[in-house]
Amino acid sequence: MEILDWFRFFLGLGMLLYGSWTDLKTRRVPNQVWLISGSIASLLLFYEFSMNNMDYHIWGLLFATIVLFYNAFIDEYVLDDNQMYLWRFTQFLAIISTIYFIITITPEEMQENNYRIIDILSISVLMLLMYTWFYFGPTIGGADVKAIMTIGLVVPFAISISSDTLTAFENRGFPYPFVVFMNSLLLYLLIPIGLLIYNIFRTNIESPYFQMLFGTKMALKDARKSFVWPMQQVVGGKVVLVTFIKHKLDSDKEWDKLEEVGVTNPWISFKIPYIIPLTLSFIVSFVFGDLFSSYLVEPLNSLMN
Repeated sequence: MEILDWFRFFLGLGMLLYGSWTDLKTRRVPNQVWLISGSIASLLLFYEFSMNNMDYHIWGLLFATIVLFYNAFIDEYVLDDNQMYLWRFTQFLAIISTIYFIITITPEEMQENNYRIIDILSISVLMLLMYTWFYFGPTIGGADVKAIMTIGLVVPFAISISSDTLTAFENRGFPYPFVVFMNSLLLYLLIPIGLLIYNIFRTNIESPYFQMLFGTKMALKDARKSFVWPMQQVVGGKVVLVTFIKHKLDSDKEWDKLEEVGVTNPWISFKIPYIIPLTLSFIVSFVFGDLFSSYLVEPLNSLMN
């Protein structure tokens, strides 16, 4: 590995470890964590592009990608008129740069550049996917979205501690930020298995059993002070189990209702920050490669063929 790759790895690892720590402690991650890391990563990309004499349209793609990243952090409501005009002009330039790239790029050029143009383009695709997931998906928070977007800039190209890491295809794998993201999904799927084993060990075995995959039992007084959601809720005077919990649920009111009906040891679901499996995925991807494709996608394809 080159020195630049090591620097990117430790930049991403430090960013994610600090973000995980603050998220566990306060359920908040300062925007400065992502802004500083993303800005350093952008400078590294500018440096690398300048060393490789990239064409103007590729520079335009990089510019548009970085503007898309900063768009997640700029609060337009606090900008004064001059700042707003400058930001709008920057967004306009990013759109023009994107159009210029689309009308000038050729498939042959992507291959000649060792697919690195695809890697840069995939960063924008990943960011757009994160914007969509945040606004329409119920299971991810703002810090998690920003972490994944920042990973796209920090490690845009494949890095590995070994030359024998797993990839989805023979000649090259998916763009590396997607590998980290997909591996994090795979690791996240292991949480229900861990909870099931934990509940069996603690003899938390109750009908209808599905809740053993999504949570565990906790004393009500402890639940009030913990970062957890109530899986048991009082609806129409009856205590029911809820599989999918609304993240905007007023937990305090639900704890009060459960206490009123005499539930002292309810089933709860942990508020596990997604950034934790994301951090583990960052390390796993660096050491082993694309586990998601190798251990989930390929076996499923084999069963279907």
